[in-house]
Amino acid sequence: MPTTVSGRDLDMTSDAIDEVNVLKGRLWDDESQFDADKNKEQFRNYESACDRVKNFYKEQHEKQTVEFNIQARVNFKKRTRARMGIWEAMEMLNTLIDESDPDTSLSQIEHLLQTAEAIRRDGKPEWMQIAGLVHDLGKLLLLFGSEGQWDVVGVSNRG
Repeated sequence: MPTTVSGRDLDMTSDAIDEVNVLKGRLWDDESQFDADKNKEQFRNYESACDRVKNFYKEQHEKQTVEFNIQARVNFKKRTRARMGIWEAMEMLNTLIDESDPDTSLSQIEHLLQTAEAIRRDGKPEWMQIAGLVHDLGKLLLLFGSEGQWDVVGVSNRG
């Protein structure tokens, strides 16, 4: 026999869910405490970046055309993909130097671990910590047939 629930009970449940979501939103949207003392104006300063970074973005902006992007999507669907665990992927990623990043000279593994740890220390949920840990694994495409770093890394909304 189906259970009947009053409209008032449903409203109370909905209100409780809304409260939980507000609390979660505060958790996720609060200002970061990990780097609260850092001057954010100094991050992603491409104008004063080293030549490696400037040359990377020059090449990327010259070669990232609509035609290239369409062909890259076609090629991607045809390729065999590698299978590996997360740590193995991170070790493979560690053989690369990200030419697009003006802010760090850390190894890729150090960067991934540092990112995940900063998120953890800020009290963010585990799923967000995992996202921080794996956020750069797409760079592995460089080792599997990309044209160069310019087509797999970099900040696409840079001015």
